Amino acid sequence: MAEATPDMLTIALTGFHAARERYRQDLTVGHDEEQLIIHAMEVVYWSCTLDEQLAKRDAWYEMCSEYGRRIMHGTRHARNAATHQLPMFLQKTEGAQWPVTFPFRFEEVRWIRADELPEFDRESRRQRENYVQYLQGQPVRHTVDEIANWFAAEQNRTGSPLNTKPWGDSGETVD
Repeated sequence: MAEATPDMLTIALTGFHAARERYRQDLTVGHDEEQLIIHAMEVVYWSCTLDEQLAKRDAWYEMCSEYGRRIMHGTRHARNAATHQLPMFLQKTEGAQWPVTFPFRFEEVRWIRADELPEFDRESRRQRENYVQYLQGQPVRHTVDEIANWFAAEQNRTGSPLNTKPWGDSGETVD
């Protein structure tokens, strides 16, 4: 099996950001859950693919228990449930959203409760616990933004497979 090259990691990160933007545009238009889940799942799949590749390539990342990594474990639970059982895992709730965005909306799209997701084979207890703690009932847009922040931090971490820019590379020649 071919190992993911740094270029493929960059492509996966670009795929995540493109899917994130499509999801945000869908929110702005006010699509219903049936439409929103398409780009939400695309965000989830790209982010989980990237997360899994980083864990395979980097011992620090694999063992990391930082907040962003716990969000990714919860996101992997959502991805696994969606892959194996194909549930609707988003729901709209009425009421103003925070922080306020424009155009102003009177609903929020949230992750459903874990007990509303169907059980599936080989369910990871750690992933489920992180889903319950960090995703369940939370606005999906917040999770998507937190994942983007996590990957941005990972790009800047020395030693990360996403950090491909050598130290001192400001365009100048280093002797």
